[in-house]
Amino acid sequence: MIVSGIFDPLSQKELQKLLQIRRENHLNELYVSVCGEGVLDLDERRRLLAMALKPYRHIHVTDQEGVWLESIDEEKIRQGEFRLAAKGIRKELIEKNHYLDVIVDAMCKPSRAAHSRRVAQVCQELAHVHHLDEAKAYRMGMLHDITKKWSDEEGEKVLKVHDPGQLSLSPKVWHSFTAVYWLKENMGLHDPTVLNAIYHHTLGDGRTLYDHILYIADKIEPGRGYDVSRQRKAAEENLITAAAMILAESNEYRSKKEGIHV
Repeated sequence: MIVSGIFDPLSQKELQKLLQIRRENHLNELYVSVCGEGVLDLDERRRLLAMALKPYRHIHVTDQEGVWLESIDEEKIRQGEFRLAAKGIRKELIEKNHYLDVIVDAMCKPSRAAHSRRVAQVCQELAHVHHLDEAKAYRMGMLHDITKKWSDEEGEKVLKVHDPGQLSLSPKVWHSFTAVYWLKENMGLHDPTVLNAIYHHTLGDGRTLYDHILYIADKIEPGRGYDVSRQRKAAEENLITAAAMILAESNEYRSKKEGIHV
């Protein structure tokens, strides 16, 4: 028997359905194929499907079409709920930076999503200059403002449970903390390098090179509308001194123009 689906990507519920189909039909072997258009191309969906099915030696990937299986939870997964994906591919979705565009579009206002893409690009470029992990840098840039759209009430609710000490700070910076908890709970993202950079990106108080990259990129991405050539040159030469310089400038600006003390 052959079962076909979009599998963009395979969800845990779909996997359980495949196991149920094999069991209820008393099949020695079950074949599964990927069909139709998806966010990911066909070859990548096939690869992920094979990875998810690897522990099940009686279920195989084929190119032939068969009985159609309607999607279950796939849209939710593409929007960031990676916890609903088949267990064998959850980590792979994160490490390959799959669906980041979909997640950002679902979670952010259009202007914020565009900002996140520009920040991610600068993060990747700075990581390249300093011989760091470009994929990881891009990931943190794309996800750093993922809860920026939340209301103060939503942010307060999460911080009361997970990080009450940060409630004394301005709600303008809460999203850097709430993003970490959203990413852990929904995406299953537990990489401390990425999470720490996001956690510290508004206050600029991080200590790692990745922390500095995200803080700098957030301040100098090209959509900011002012000349950042000096800061960009400094960042390409030394991340630590550039971050300190930009932090000092930012604190001075807030103090003089906005009166905000976070």
